[in-house]
Amino acid sequence: MTPFRKTMIRSTPIHSVLAHPQGIPRGFLRLYVLHRIAARPAHGYDLLQEIETKTEGVWRPGAGSIYPILKELVTGGYIRAESHKKTGKPQHVYHITPEGRTLLQQSGEMLLKTGQNWGAMRSILIELVDPKNIPIMFTHMTAGQFAFLRGILESKKDKIPRREIQFMLKEYALNLERQLDWTKRTLKKS
Repeated sequence: MTPFRKTMIRSTPIHSVLAHPQGIPRGFLRLYVLHRIAARPAHGYDLLQEIETKTEGVWRPGAGSIYPILKELVTGGYIRAESHKKTGKPQHVYHITPEGRTLLQQSGEMLLKTGQNWGAMRSILIELVDPKNIPIMFTHMTAGQFAFLRGILESKKDKIPRREIQFMLKEYALNLERQLDWTKRTLKKS
């Protein structure tokens, strides 16, 4: 480690180091920007605001993150910028290109790998949890997991074959039954 890097780490407040969503994989912001522009054209500022809103203020990438990504995507031919003048200042509205749609389709593997990586990190995360934080974390995470899975299925169900949905829901029901059995046994013991 370079002396500069050591000094920077020592002088950075711990709350600052831990406050950023470090678990977000490299390239995730780029993928979201491309996905969002594919859904509908946007300004850079729109993207910043939307991410902050969707993450309930937990994550708000800065202009120093978004605009270089937009520039890189334009240079690569994945999006194109259309200039508009609003209040005297030129603004760019970004649109997806066919090359961008192709890249977006190929990037789906990253999300699958991210989910697998989080699962593999489970035992380390368990070690890090302070017992006093477990009650709030437990209820928040279980509610979040249910909402996440329901949201995925409900928003994408028209793009998944009916047989696969039935299989997924049966597997989900089996897992819920196992969790309920475990919960009942644990309650009896406590």
